Amino acid sequence: MHFGHSRFFVLPALILLLASCSARPTYYVNLQLVGENVTCQGVEIEFLSYDYPSILDSLRKINNPGPRPDSTELMALLNTYQGILERSARMADSCDFLRDDLEKLNNKSVEYRKKYPVYQRLEKQVKSMLDKRHTIHQNYLEVKGSYDLKLQDWSRSAYKGFSDFKAEIPPELHTIIEIIDQDCMIKKLVLPFGKWWLHADARKPGTTNEKLIWNMKLPTDADSVMIILDESNAENIRELL
Repeated sequence: MHFGHSRFFVLPALILLLASCSARPTYYVNLQLVGENVTCQGVEIEFLSYDYPSILDSLRKINNPGPRPDSTELMALLNTYQGILERSARMADSCDFLRDDLEKLNNKSVEYRKKYPVYQRLEKQVKSMLDKRHTIHQNYLEVKGSYDLKLQDWSRSAYKGFSDFKAEIPPELHTIIEIIDQDCMIKKLVLPFGKWWLHADARKPGTTNEKLIWNMKLPTDADSVMIILDESNAENIRELL
């Protein structure tokens, strides 16, 4: 597909047109992630001269790849695996706590003789739970491998032409990447004239496979603009393990 002659790829020209009549404010970005041992420093924030989700949506409509691969079975396995992961972790902690307690007792004492059979049963339950967890995880990985291949094929078809679209964007409107500093801020950012969108993602605090994603058009109706990024204005995406 040659973008210069496509009805879709008049977008770079439109970007330039919008750039010629836009204001140029100074931006401040504050990333707010709440949780223990959470750091904002080092998170990358992208500033794009196009609306990324809308471009992808337009490409899907043009390329018409068919429905996205069904992930129902995979997500059901993920739910099962995460459930047993949490239960086995709690059970292992209880087993460790009881073992530590036994080590402090005289092995000939009445209390030791009462607790030791409980520890043995719990230890067997932990081993059984770990074996079950391993089996479920292996099944999950097999299904995930098959799903990933289908998703890659679908994505190549759905987003065909995206690299050509990006190549048509003039250098002055290429994506700009800024890094959040130790104060969880990007300070005094002045972007080239034009319409700009912010795109960023970060791990959701307290989770292993949930991501917060921000996509927003930057306002241009003020000289100085503060952008707050937190969970309230993010899309919450659950990722595969």
